[in-house]
This record gives sequence, C-alpha cells and structure tokens, in this order.
Amino acid sequence: MIKYQDFQRRYPNAQTQILEILAARVQQGDFILKQQVQDFEQALAAKVGARHAVCVSSATSGLTLSLIASGIGPGDEVITPAFCYVSAASSIVQAGATPIFVDVAPHSGVLEAEAVVRALTPRTRAVLVAHLFSGLADIDALREALPEDVLILEDSATAFGARLRGRHAGTLGDIGVYSFFAAKPLGGIGDGGAVITDDDQVAGALRMLRNHGQDGRRRFYHQRLGYNSRMDETNAAWLQARLRENDLHLARKQAIAKAYDEAIEASDGVLLGQHRGTPDFSPHAYVVRSAERERLARHLTARGIQTRVHFPVPLPEQPAFVQWSAGPAHYPNARLLGKQCLALPLCSGMSDGQVSRVIEALKEFSHAEVI
Repeated sequence: MIKYQDFQRRYPNAQTQILEILAARVQQGDFILKQQVQDFEQALAAKVGARHAVCVSSATSGLTLSLIASGIGPGDEVITPAFCYVSAASSIVQAGATPIFVDVAPHSGVLEAEAVVRALTPRTRAVLVAHLFSGLADIDALREALPEDVLILEDSATAFGARLRGRHAGTLGDIGVYSFFAAKPLGGIGDGGAVITDDDQVAGALRMLRNHGQDGRRRFYHQRLGYNSRMDETNAAWLQARLRENDLHLARKQAIAKAYDEAIEASDGVLLGQHRGTPDFSPHAYVVRSAERERLARHLTARGIQTRVHFPVPLPEQPAFVQWSAGPAHYPNARLLGKQCLALPLCSGMSDGQVSRVIEALKEFSHAEVI
C-alpha cells in the first residue's frame, strides 16, 4: 500500500530521535514553554525573515489568538474562503466576530482580490485568507485592493516553505500562522503552530494570550483574559531538528510533484490543478480534479494507492456555519471543487518506484470527462 502520508518513510530515524528528546526533557525537568520553545521561535523567525514567531498549541489556536490580539471581536466582520479547512471559519466565530464567506477562484481554490472587494462592508476588519494545497493566494493584490485598515491574516498552515515574489508565505500579510501537525510541510510530533508577525504589540499580546494572560515576568499574575495555548518542549526540540533539514524534504516533494505534473498533462481523465512548479513552490498536497472523482479514487485504491478528499462540503453549508451562509448559489466554485478534488500521495519519503506506480495508475485511468 502506498500511503497518502507515511510518517515512518518521511522520518526513518524518528523513534531514536524522539526517545533522545524525551530523555533530555526528563533529565532537565522542563516540559512546557521553556528554552526549546524560545530557541525554535528564534530559528523560525530567522528562517522566514520575520521579527517575531510566537509558538502556540495549534494553528487553529494561532488564528483565534491573532484575531483577538488584533482587537477583532463582536460586531466585526472577517472575510474568509468558503472552501478551506474549518479552522479559518471557527477561529473567527471563537473570537466573537462574524465570518463572511466568499467563493474561491475555480482554477486555484483560493480567494482573489476582486471577489473579496465585493464583500467589503463598513464592518469589515480583516480578511482571513487561506493558502490552499500547494498554491498561494496573491496577498500583494489583496493588499493593493483593500483599505489600509483592513488586516490581512494568512492561514499558512499548509504553505511553510513556499514563497511569493521571494517572500515566505506567512510573512506576506500582517500576520501569518503555520501548522506543525504531523502531516504538514514542517511536521511536528502531535500538534502545534506558530504565529508570525513584525508587530511588537501584537506579538506581546499573543505571548500573554497563549499563557493564561501572564506577561512572562511574574507567574500567577494575569494581565488579561488568556488561554492555554502553549507549545511543549518536546515538540519544539523536534521541530528545531526538522527545520534544519526542511529544505531537503521540500526538494524531494518538488521532484515528486514535477513527475506528477509531467504525467498528468498527458493523462486522459485528470486535469492538473494549481501547481506552480517553481523553486518557490512548496507542495503540501498534490490535488487533481476529475468529474469522475469517485471512480478515480476506486481505481487507485484497487491498485494499492491511498488518496484523500478535502473539503467535500463548503464551510457555509456545514451545520456549524450555515447561519452565516448567503445561500448555496453564492458558492458554486467551492461546491464544484468539493465534488471533484482528489489528493494523491505526496511524501518526501516516497521511493521512485512508488511514484512510478502512482503515475502508471493515473495513466491507466481513462474515459473520465476532462474539466
């Protein structure tokens, strides 16, 4: 079986490394938000060229705390995609603001400036834009189109390592958030995230918010209402090591994506989705579109190849968010992508033989309607 994600192939020495990290933590007696977290924050900020990196317990938490730290809450509107992971919408609601869902572009699955501008109202305080799969939203175009006082918050959970015009995803807007869930481009052990910003005031607020409202100088003195969103030392130590070797993993995934690109362009029944194929391209998920997705998925499963379906139902049509929906007719692209997208195996630990097996299986697939 070729797994969709294969942790053991990605990190063949993981067991030994994790045990060494755990032994060091037990010996030192530091487990939460200590030196390893600080060291990782400094290394991460330096890697992406940002003033601050603030580690948190998850990217979802990072999005919520970013909105709160920016003073966004009840009475405010935040524009966000109808087609993306749930954390974008849930973080807005958890911050007390109102999500305004906007349909995505059919060719890329991300927000575009023209559609965002149409959704602006006097209550708009921010745009929470999600980079998707392996492609980036054009943050520069958004910034040019938006009023200066509208915050741009990047959900860069899947985009670590990607660049747009030479700048790292996560540093393109006012605030960026990375995910360190194990399957993400920079994968941790367990969960985790980080908020990226050049704003000293926002960074200070984030550090208090993640740690029960404490300012880091005096324990048990709480300056504001806060949350428990701290990163543990074990994950931070692991992530430091992964950060040092991330470029090697990225290069391998780029090579696999390029091989898929070349095969799919000549394959009947599948259309290449949004893949850039440049040195700045960071392929998190390799997603194809087919009008006969279920048949394609069965075809690949029968040949021992795992696939994944992402976001089959647009967020504004989910029970949790339907009260903020403008109605299904407003999200045709999100609905279509939810019916047609299929993610192929993409892991830096895949062998050339496994990649060839996936390609051969795709070439065998035929008679599907090309989009």
